[in-house]
Amino acid sequence: MGVKTAVAVGAAGVAAGLVARSLVKQKNEADGDGRHPEGWKAVTILADPQSVADGRYPEPLARIAEMVEIRVEDAPGDKGFELHARVRDGSDVKGVLGDEDPDQALRVALRDAKQVLETGEVLRAIPRPHGERPRTVTGAVVDAAEDKAKGVGVLRGLWSGQG
Repeated sequence: MGVKTAVAVGAAGVAAGLVARSLVKQKNEADGDGRHPEGWKAVTILADPQSVADGRYPEPLARIAEMVEIRVEDAPGDKGFELHARVRDGSDVKGVLGDEDPDQALRVALRDAKQVLETGEVLRAIPRPHGERPRTVTGAVVDAAEDKAKGVGVLRGLWSGQG
């Protein structure tokens, strides 16, 4: 691949990223901020609801269980269950987990609890199990997306400035 081709491909990639970012921002502005008006966060977990019966929550959620309200509901179509949680007024979740934003701390705890209940562990992208790879422009974009994905979602975190 020649230098001109590489530059053209890189420019096209940047342009595509900018278009995608503007589309995500427009959608987010049109839909509001996506927050539940009462502060509830939820994940759907493909497991038996008895796995969290009597307050037996996995470690990511157990650390903050006393500071949040939690409810369990059946998922639509008998596809596991939904785990809903929200921070109780006056609770210092960020002090427990070290995150700046209590919503972010709750979101991370719910996602990690989902992974533990479904797979038995919290899956990590870093350190990469396949080792180091050469630094490239596209690889840097993937790395940035992985770094910002925890808690807010890959696209939303990468292109909306959140995370």
